[in-house]
Amino acid sequence: MCCAVCIISGYILSYWNRPFFPEWCGDNRLDDSEAYDTMVRMAGSWGGVADAFKVVIDEYGWKHVVLISDDKMSSSCWYVAKPMSDMFEEDDNYTFTWLRFDADPTDKELDDYLQQIRARTRGD
Repeated sequence: MCCAVCIISGYILSYWNRPFFPEWCGDNRLDDSEAYDTMVRMAGSWGGVADAFKVVIDEYGWKHVVLISDDKMSSSCWYVAKPMSDMFEEDDNYTFTWLRFDADPTDKELDDYLQQIRARTRGD
């Protein structure tokens, strides 16, 4: 919901040529400085978080990436995870797995996730 408000507000404030200082509007669509020409970001986009994480991954030479988050598309976890998924899934230089779980996993589910992480992050 918050992202929809940011996008609409950005368009309206651009139309009326009024400055827009959102505290946190992390949607990557807001990176378009032509469409949102009066917006001044107070914080980066979710895509920026993914870019920063990729720099860390490359710095350490990691090739296997396992991302863990809940499965709610309205959560902060999803907004951070989606740009990372977009970045790494199509890149042949990395193996990428996005493990999504319920907000209240059972002990067995947690054990299964740990086994999947071990299986996917070992190797070269």
